[in-house]
Amino acid sequence: MLLSISLLFGMLIAWLVITAVCIALAIYRAVVGLREEEVLFIDPGEERLRAEQKVLAAKLEKLGRYLLVAFILSVVVGVATFGLWVYQQLK
Repeated sequence: MLLSISLLFGMLIAWLVITAVCIALAIYRAVVGLREEEVLFIDPGEERLRAEQKVLAAKLEKLGRYLLVAFILSVVVGVATFGLWVYQQLK
């Protein structure tokens, strides 16, 4: 019984850490996204703004992929932890 309690506790800690990372990524993506413009009206002398926006869009896309992976991992570990808890309660 001690092993199963520690396994459940370990899974709960892992889920909390993964969820915290997911929340931190979402907040960071929102902060980085504040600088992104929907529409740019650029004069010929302001071509550097286009390059900055391209870099920012690439960064947001990369963060979006990491956020999706963290979210899916959080859901899977959360469901597995809940399933283990239910199994222990029924046992």
